Amino acid sequence: MSITTLHPIDAHHSDIATERARRKRGLAVVLRLFAEYGYEFGFNGHVTVRDPDPSRETFWANPLAVPWAQTRVSDLVRLDADGEVVEGFRDTSIPGFRSQFALHSARPDAVAVVHAHSPHAFAWSALGRTLPIHNHDGALLTGLVAVRESFDQPAAEALGADARVLVQRAHGLVTIGQSLEEAAFYFIAGERAAHAALLLAAAGGAPELDPQSVAGWALTPAKARAQFENDAIRVLAADPDIEL
Repeated sequence: MSITTLHPIDAHHSDIATERARRKRGLAVVLRLFAEYGYEFGFNGHVTVRDPDPSRETFWANPLAVPWAQTRVSDLVRLDADGEVVEGFRDTSIPGFRSQFALHSARPDAVAVVHAHSPHAFAWSALGRTLPIHNHDGALLTGLVAVRESFDQPAAEALGADARVLVQRAHGLVTIGQSLEEAAFYFIAGERAAHAALLLAAAGGAPELDPQSVAGWALTPAKARAQFENDAIRVLAADPDIEL
């Protein structure tokens, strides 16, 4: 059973309702998986995905007061560009939507934007450094990471034209992707790289790999989606109520 597409989605060449349902299901899957991995912390963190209807700029997001581990497709809310809820029965606001929207607007490839307060990446971000490449897991993000030095710098400016992962000083990671699956796997890879960096620093340090020598390991959008697919299949099989 294939969950992701492994090819870029173009709403002009696919059924909008079908693609909307796919993106909403993907959002619920990402939230449940992130809860399983321990990335949820109170009301902090937000995941948004652009609605595929090109006639109106709207975005699907996770509502407040719904635990990520219990989020179903029917819980999701749709926001307009001003952050107002235009679909969804919950009386809620989405903290952080303005920063998410800025990235959606600045990067045409930012169909999805992911931010969570995962433990190791959040700790690492306090250093204000890029994610080091200590092993081949870290090499997955070769050439894809940028650093936001302070909140005085716009996130979109710090991300630039090519990065997919943004280390925000003292505020964890933000990732973008052409799909939720892609952006989510960048985030998982970033958290793993941060964890390795902290473990190795506590052990006395380790040399970094030459980025040029491991450039072939770097993720592409298709590779990131493919890597995420096993987790998506597992979550959907374990949580059949997610589609309600």
